[in-house]
Amino acid sequence: MSKIPNSPADAAVFSAVRHSLGWLVFGNMVGFYLAMLVNHPVLQLGEWTYGRWVPVHLNVQLYGWTSLPLVAWLFSIYEVNRSRARAWAPAAVWAWTATLAIGVLYWLNGMTSGKIFLDWKGGALWALIAAQAILWHVLAAAWNERSARWKPSRKLASLAGLVVLALVPLSLAFAASPAVYPPVDRTTGGPTGSSLLGSALIVVNLMVILPRIVAVARQQSARPTIWIYLAFSWLFFAVTEWMGGTHFHWYQIAAMGVLLPWVWLLPRDWAGFSWPDGSRGWRTAMFAWWGLLVVSGFLMYQPGVLDQIKFTQGLVAHSHLAMAGFTTSFCAMLIVLLTGKRIGGRWSVWTWQLAALAMIVTLALIGWREGDGPSWMLAQPAWRTWGLAARALCGLLMWIASINWLIEMRKP
Repeated sequence: MSKIPNSPADAAVFSAVRHSLGWLVFGNMVGFYLAMLVNHPVLQLGEWTYGRWVPVHLNVQLYGWTSLPLVAWLFSIYEVNRSRARAWAPAAVWAWTATLAIGVLYWLNGMTSGKIFLDWKGGALWALIAAQAILWHVLAAAWNERSARWKPSRKLASLAGLVVLALVPLSLAFAASPAVYPPVDRTTGGPTGSSLLGSALIVVNLMVILPRIVAVARQQSARPTIWIYLAFSWLFFAVTEWMGGTHFHWYQIAAMGVLLPWVWLLPRDWAGFSWPDGSRGWRTAMFAWWGLLVVSGFLMYQPGVLDQIKFTQGLVAHSHLAMAGFTTSFCAMLIVLLTGKRIGGRWSVWTWQLAALAMIVTLALIGWREGDGPSWMLAQPAWRTWGLAARALCGLLMWIASINWLIEMRKP
């Protein structure tokens, strides 16, 4: 295994990374506030209620902490820092951050589409489209200047990437419309198994592509298995999404089951590449969270289980498993690979991982108890009060850890 390369700093990449960590700190601060607000409603800030802070927390984590490392990756792929387009890279990052700030104001003032993770509406939506357009033009300018030096296969693939990215703003505007909604499980009001499969396959695609672009070198010869199963997974998604159904239909449960082989396939695929030593910890954590996420998601979707935990803290636990566990580990690993810098000290990394695990377990236990009946809404039982207090403590520890990561990344 090779060590993390001590390469000259890529200004465009570092700009996006630092902004992403800044939004992680802010998002964790909001998360801690929400955890406190549940047990102490007196902390409410006027009309900025719990319901208005929730989309702030969710969208800042998705479009800030999760998206900006991917922006940094795009800067690296298109060699923005080696082109004249590097002068516009900071503007693209700041436009993204400004858009999120506008979104925060919109959501706090009750202006939202009402669709989770697609809360963009009105001026906030147009600001996001503008930010995406600025980013696209930076990448296109870099491609126009640098692609002549690339192999034909890379040139064609990166051009195809630009075409796909050009469709993202229109797709987002379409998906954010309250008039458009994918098939839902009418027995729960939530997504179908096929919809969950489709969302997960986008992540799978990223995890298949990433080592082929970022890894140091390939150790083993490529196998076609992963590509065959990826094609099968997308085909199964298309068929079951068209059929619709509920978690009582075998084919919707099977759609969730299609993800199970990816728990083994992805680590096996990544093992065929060489990786910098400094990325091992985050890669290990990422695949551990990935396995737990997929297996628990399949078990939670079963009849009887989903009926017990729907509309409880159990689903909140699973969302934190996805974001605080898997997604954070993925983004942190990507940042390490792109910048050559380790994220935080060992204590902060372990603090984050253990606090996230404790929070998830606590919320899962609370959710299961909540599913037994609605009496807790009136009685405020001690098990829920103390459980939510433990959740707040975990949130505080994670917030402190993220502050350490931002400070360390800002050091030269």
